Amino acid sequence: MIIRSSCVRRTGFTYGVLLPALVLLLLSGCGKEAGRVTLFYTADTHGRLDADTAGIGMDRIGAVKKHTPASLLVDAGDFLQGNPTVNLTQGKDAVRLMKMAGYYAAALGNHEFDFGQEELRARIAEAAAGPNPLHIISANVLNADGSPFVSPAVTTTVNGLKIGFFGLTTEETAVQTHPRNIRGLVFADVMQSAGQTAKSLRAEGCDVVVALTHVGAKGVSGAASRDIAARVDGIDVVIDGHAHVEWQESMPNGTWLVSSGAHAKALGKLVLARGGAPGSALKKSGVLLRKEDVAGITPDPAITETLARIKAEQAVLLGRVVAAGPVDLDAERERIRTRETNFGKLCTDALRHMTGADIAIINGGGIRRSIAKGEITKGDIIAAIPFADAVVTKEATGAQVMEILEHGFRGLPAENGGFPQISGLQVRVNPAKPAGERVASAVLHNGKPLEPQRKYTLAVPDFLAAGGDGYSVLATLPTIRQYMPPGTALETYLKDVGHRAFDGIKANRITILRGHAVSPPRPSRLEPDRCARAA
Repeated sequence: MIIRSSCVRRTGFTYGVLLPALVLLLLSGCGKEAGRVTLFYTADTHGRLDADTAGIGMDRIGAVKKHTPASLLVDAGDFLQGNPTVNLTQGKDAVRLMKMAGYYAAALGNHEFDFGQEELRARIAEAAAGPNPLHIISANVLNADGSPFVSPAVTTTVNGLKIGFFGLTTEETAVQTHPRNIRGLVFADVMQSAGQTAKSLRAEGCDVVVALTHVGAKGVSGAASRDIAARVDGIDVVIDGHAHVEWQESMPNGTWLVSSGAHAKALGKLVLARGGAPGSALKKSGVLLRKEDVAGITPDPAITETLARIKAEQAVLLGRVVAAGPVDLDAERERIRTRETNFGKLCTDALRHMTGADIAIINGGGIRRSIAKGEITKGDIIAAIPFADAVVTKEATGAQVMEILEHGFRGLPAENGGFPQISGLQVRVNPAKPAGERVASAVLHNGKPLEPQRKYTLAVPDFLAAGGDGYSVLATLPTIRQYMPPGTALETYLKDVGHRAFDGIKANRITILRGHAVSPPRPSRLEPDRCARAA
């Protein structure tokens, strides 16, 4: 089923960094030509609704959209989850503010499923309600009977151009969210789904076909967004998410591939114009607008006011100080998914403290934001560890623990959300060896070797316990006991142990053998918007 609507929206913005007065002047006069449409886009906002040192803010994004004639605003997925502002309402406030900003369509991202299908269906219904619906779309997420989980596509006519949008969701969602969240769903082949849907939209007479793909770059998904752009006929623009990168690339077939990165640090802008008579070639031009580029635009006051009310309601809870951290806690994506970090060690220590397990493992992708040195608030913890899965304990033999570790290190040196942050073990890893043969040694924290036939208690998030991130061995092991979520475990640990919690994270636990593909950790200055927050 393809949803159809007719709308003419105000838009038209300009390129690069402009003086505020010039910005306002150009906004008032651009985009009026017949056959010309301005398309604004975001991806992987992860609940970044208010402005910060780098993020634009939903109130200003909405203002840019509303001041621009003949425009549409869309998103390439992962908008419901990641920031405390949205996590506390399971994405309800994200939908509310995106509708206020004028978003027309958004692709289902893998993290849209994190709160479970019941909550997701509620958000989809809320998005569709009212006179200005937000269309949440995906062509390759299917129910067990083959029917679409959401509408595959939506069409609209703006300034004489009929535009069709369709969504795609990474097939990796099958292992990137808790299995119960996707029970009964099928994630079909993105290439095949893209080809079929683009052909259908062209058959309906669309002048422009835009794919909102939450698929990502190679190394993240089996089929990359670049494959879709380069090999699928009938698509004018692929707007991608999932990889958290910025790009603008033209394929040999004329399809444009663009992405605005993540966390609303950039607002993508594409100007689409028919190059002459109806049916002639489509002209494209584009740019990424950053906070300084739109500084001359007054934020939408209704959105600003709504954000203020939301934050005020949550401030009392989120601002409560849990502990004082003597060091920066590192969860930067390029490190926590390729090597141990002090934050990974602290979180896994918290799991062992809560459960008494011999070994604890957290997937690097489960820790989503660094926390700067100083006061650590409840909001910091929720932002850093946004997933609400319980922690469970399981019993595994030493041989099974080795198999679990081998799975976790299989992707080195590439980033891998399943990279294991560990407590209770000291492991030496050789990435030069074939996958499955990389763990050179593994000993317990007390120096005793891991015995193949002996049984050990493992503490892991329920996501991993159910086979998430491909940890199939964990899924076969019976659950012994269930505990609080990892974020709650960390909060309790810091309260119980105090500064002693930070003493235990100084020594190395995972040693990447030198000269083998992974460079040593480099000093970093945490980005301000990540100090206290997710991909």
